[in-house]
Amino acid sequence: MKNTIFITLLFLTKVIYSQNDLQVTLHENTLNKLFNAIGEFNGSGEYEMLFTKNTYTWNLKNMRINLMKDSAEFVTDATVNTWLGTYQDEVRGRVSISYDEKTNLISVRVVDAPFEISVEIFGKRVVLKRVQIADYLTTPFQFEGPMSIQNQLSFTMPDGTTKKILAKPSKCIIKVLPDKIEVSTQIDFK
Repeated sequence: MKNTIFITLLFLTKVIYSQNDLQVTLHENTLNKLFNAIGEFNGSGEYEMLFTKNTYTWNLKNMRINLMKDSAEFVTDATVNTWLGTYQDEVRGRVSISYDEKTNLISVRVVDAPFEISVEIFGKRVVLKRVQIADYLTTPFQFEGPMSIQNQLSFTMPDGTTKKILAKPSKCIIKVLPDKIEVSTQIDFK
């Protein structure tokens, strides 16, 4: 009997919490199309080595975000040029995804994606600088969420009067899933 009650309560809880009236879905492909529109990122700097000043340049191509269950990852291909040569590296970093009910904005931001500028001297790798990509991608990608659906609906009643009902979203939930971000809400009618 206890198992039957527990299973019933578990099922009812799942039904109650999974009923969403409205959902906004942001696909991984949309984020990556935005990175494609931004294009390549380039940077340069100076460093001192062996009593001489030298310069380095870096280039980021193919920036993208991979969405997984409950997390997101930033990935890009970096090309670094120093006076001792050129090398390529794949850079991976962390992404923050959030939803603010007050502003109704879904925000996606690279928060940590470092890579090192290095050279090889006498067979040993020497790190010259550390570049933080998040310092260059300071503006988050922002998209409107489901809270903008506030509407007033008017119904003509049988007696000829008009009844006005306000539809207002409440209880927003954000989920990061493979290949998409979902922000869902219930709609209250008053």
